[in-house]
Amino acid sequence: MISMESGTHHHPHLRERIREAGGIYEWANDVLIRIAGPAQLGDGPGAPCTHCGRTRVEHVERDGVLYCPED
Repeated sequence: MISMESGTHHHPHLRERIREAGGIYEWANDVLIRIAGPAQLGDGPGAPCTHCGRTRVEHVERDGVLYCPED
């Protein structure tokens, strides 16, 4: 918050920021997400297939289903 009279910034104490965030866990989680970004979900395109061992990007998609590539 900026004070119009003095032109200085006022930052609430850490205890107040933690309370406003909903507790220490929520505050820490918010800080980590701002620094590292959101969690990566899924195995990603480079994960090996459990059936053929090749990566997912090598597979063929038909009707929304991935099929192992033919040799």
